[in-house]
Amino acid sequence: MSTFPQSTDVEPLDFLTERDDQTGSWTRAHPDDALIEPFGRFGYKVTLRGGDDVHYCALGLEDGEYTGRCDCKGWQYHDGPCAHLCTLRKAHFLGQIDVTETDGSLEDEHEMHHATGEHFDGERFDTVVEKAQAQEVARR
Repeated sequence: MSTFPQSTDVEPLDFLTERDDQTGSWTRAHPDDALIEPFGRFGYKVTLRGGDDVHYCALGLEDGEYTGRCDCKGWQYHDGPCAHLCTLRKAHFLGQIDVTETDGSLEDEHEMHHATGEHFDGERFDTVVEKAQAQEVARR
């Protein structure tokens, strides 16, 4: 599990700038060449083609804006969404995944943070994690 040094707020993601600027994150994102596995309400495991690692992402919609996070270094150290989140955005546009609405509640924020393996206020929000695990088992 990782604890990120950045703020704990789930931030709006600016995919339009990524697209318009043709950033490396946007051009690297190809949902047809990626392995995307949803879990919980907001969580996705994303493996990009040519990547060795599975990255844990959270993506939701709040008032028509995408919000989310990722556990990768691209998300942690750069401005804007990483290639994993851009892959999820493109997959949603293509109808390959459903993105869940969030009401911005503390429970939803906790669940998004735990989808990426983060600790929130130094404590695990165990009930959300247990609920996501139960949903994943029920899907099998």
